[in-house]
Amino acid sequence: MKYMTIYRKFVLLSVTILATLMTSCTDFLTIIPPDKIVHEQFWQTKDDVNGMLATSYLKLASTDAISKAIVWGELRADNMTFEKSKVKDDIRYIVEANITDENGYTRWGIYYQAINYANLVIEYAPLVVERDPDFTQGDLDVILGEMYAMRALCHFYLVRTFRDIPLAMSPAINDSELPAYEQVHPLEALKTIMNDLNIAEKLVMGSGKYSNKENNYGRITKNAVLAIKADVNLWLAAFTDYYRTNGSDNELANVNVQQYYNDCIDNCQAILDNIDEQYEDKKKPGAMNDDMPYHLISNISGFGSVDPNSYQSKVYDEIFASENSSESIFELQIDSKLCSQSSGNADGDSFKGLQNMYGAADGLTPQVEVPVNFLNKYEKDDLRKYSYTNYPYQKGAAMPEQIKVAKYICKASPAESSNFRSKDKVDANWIVYRQTDVMLMMAEALVLQPSANSEDLKKSFELVNVINKRSRRDTAYVDHPLTEPTDVETAHNLVLDERVRELSFEGKRWYDLVRKALRENTPDNIKFVAEKLTSGAATVKNKMVSIDHLFFPIHVEEIRFNKNLKQNPAYDTDDSTIGIKK
Repeated sequence: MKYMTIYRKFVLLSVTILATLMTSCTDFLTIIPPDKIVHEQFWQTKDDVNGMLATSYLKLASTDAISKAIVWGELRADNMTFEKSKVKDDIRYIVEANITDENGYTRWGIYYQAINYANLVIEYAPLVVERDPDFTQGDLDVILGEMYAMRALCHFYLVRTFRDIPLAMSPAINDSELPAYEQVHPLEALKTIMNDLNIAEKLVMGSGKYSNKENNYGRITKNAVLAIKADVNLWLAAFTDYYRTNGSDNELANVNVQQYYNDCIDNCQAILDNIDEQYEDKKKPGAMNDDMPYHLISNISGFGSVDPNSYQSKVYDEIFASENSSESIFELQIDSKLCSQSSGNADGDSFKGLQNMYGAADGLTPQVEVPVNFLNKYEKDDLRKYSYTNYPYQKGAAMPEQIKVAKYICKASPAESSNFRSKDKVDANWIVYRQTDVMLMMAEALVLQPSANSEDLKKSFELVNVINKRSRRDTAYVDHPLTEPTDVETAHNLVLDERVRELSFEGKRWYDLVRKALRENTPDNIKFVAEKLTSGAATVKNKMVSIDHLFFPIHVEEIRFNKNLKQNPAYDTDDSTIGIKK
């Protein structure tokens, strides 16, 4: 059952609580149920717990959260710019590096709302075991695991975007008792996040153990926890390198990063082993991915050549045009019934983050578009070029006035206008992690670990090449096959290039570049993103003068509300230093 279905039932059951939850005087951790409702009227039945569980997921699936995931993870990078005619100022200002603490996308409240729901479940759900005989300890353990992981994932989004954040580790019951949380060092935040994930890993459902795909891929299972852990380990290594290079006296900066890379590799391998085990358990003779390495979905039947005139990507159709593919690890379930409602109905515009950013058919203009020069990263026979964007695949076809993001928005490949979903039908799930992302995280860890040797580079290349090759139109006779690298720098760049080709527009690219900048202790190698602009590129590069500038400022209202918050020095107009021990 999708959690949006659970949500609709939950609304009927407890509309008073949700009405309260939707009211706030500030964005920071104030959307909370009143004291009496939490203790006296709620937490009585299994349905109450499931409703709060579902609502935490729904916060991440909301228009606000998905729009921010796209803006935070993609907009500042090289693969996305603002749409020229109808773009909102906040979007344009971010691309042009005119970011201030009043920009709407610097509000972080939606993620703290999801965290607070998770905290409420962690705190109060154990009471229900004693009150409802249908809610067992086993039920509780699984849900607690999901909520520890949810809290970790939301904090992880915030660390990658703002760096210096408060950790919300207990539920907020009402405004008068709201703690004025203090920011923590990002390494301390990441270690706390990892602690939550270690707890979650022991409690969540094993991957593939639910009876339907919606739960197997729409709820946080063991593979999802392992994927988040792998990602966190890459960031622990990057931040450790950065702070150690800059002489930090924080003891966490003295950790040997080899262990983080080892752990990342182990996390990824565990996921691949789980996928292999699930596949063997459910293997069907003649299945399309019988012949594909790592059981990836194939664009063709086996490794023979395909029709040279065909640009259809079966991989795209199964992963993005449909839902919950065999390569999925965790994707937020978007309910088509809610998406088709008009804004006058309950929740009608609450789950439209994708069309909000990427547009749709029926004249719904996107807020972002794809820079033409970004498409040079794809070879002409790469099917992703014609399914992830509306770049014309027909020989001699005119270039469209605007290169649009088609990923998620197209209901089939290639991305022809007739294949774009209507604005009331953009119900594609938002994918948080999928198998090729995990394979590429593993490839990155293999080449960046201090102990990397020729065998590690070879293994990394094999992972990258499998992903690249399956997306080329003719896997037997690729126009320009990848060349196996012989040094770490070339191997790392190959991984990053394949990550952007494979994962573009999924909220990953900017974070990949920031992680690289942290390791190299300079923003210089990230400034090339400004070249996507037709004018003003030099000005943008001049504004990216320090690592601080790669992270967002904290919204002015958050600082007014919580006096313990200190602004990112790059945006501090008083030139004061942030009150965190570096």
